[in-house]
Amino acid sequence: MSYLQRSFSPVYASETLPSAEIGENSMLIGGASVYLSPNESWPICGTCSKPLVPLIQLNVSSPCTPEEFRVLLPSVLPPGQALATMLQLFVCRTGDAECYTHSLLYSTSTCSWVLRIADVMRTPREVPHQHGTPGPLFLPPRLVETWAPGKEETLHEELMWDQDDSEEFYAEHEPAPGLKMLGHSVRGKFYCADDGCPRPGAHVFPEWRDLFQIGGRFDFEDKEEEDEDALETMASLGNTFIEQCVEHPDVLRLTMSGEW
Repeated sequence: MSYLQRSFSPVYASETLPSAEIGENSMLIGGASVYLSPNESWPICGTCSKPLVPLIQLNVSSPCTPEEFRVLLPSVLPPGQALATMLQLFVCRTGDAECYTHSLLYSTSTCSWVLRIADVMRTPREVPHQHGTPGPLFLPPRLVETWAPGKEETLHEELMWDQDDSEEFYAEHEPAPGLKMLGHSVRGKFYCADDGCPRPGAHVFPEWRDLFQIGGRFDFEDKEEEDEDALETMASLGNTFIEQCVEHPDVLRLTMSGEW
């Protein structure tokens, strides 16, 4: 049985301003531009009740986002409309992201992040300010203009219980680390995520698709200390990725896998 799936690698903008907006680009990492639905309140951390900040805002409506990805999400709005369909991940930034780390390591029910597919306004929302308290601790921004086709990837070796591929085949199709779209995620011996699909009548052991890989703690070892990257806030325990329920494609889950 073949598990080969094409991966896509980010093509970054040559320059990203601190006030960057997504425009017709494919994705905004970090930054202070937040896209919400009309009349929607700013997302709040379920653990500490402070404002969440955007980590990933992927414009699924943009033609710069690969069609192979867009067709997997339900009811994607076409480009040029007042609203755009986005895949968004908001995370807590209290100090060193303690809420996020604690929640994912022990229980995802504490809701220290928001992962969703939503139809949002193309104009970013103003930052909420509470009298006498500092505003949200936004992450360094970076724009992804589009995505370049990568290699076809097979399942990570931690999942290949019934595979009998050669070492040469696996070396050619081994899942790549770091930020990418589709393909297959890098796994460790352990993982934590919500169990099952919450939809009524869903299979007790639903099939999940690797949709988007954010990265892991070992992806940033060679970076200069002053070279900040928003993705590092997710890398405290292991490789973090987003999975999609195959039966109910509007259901996503955030998963972390590592050797802890």
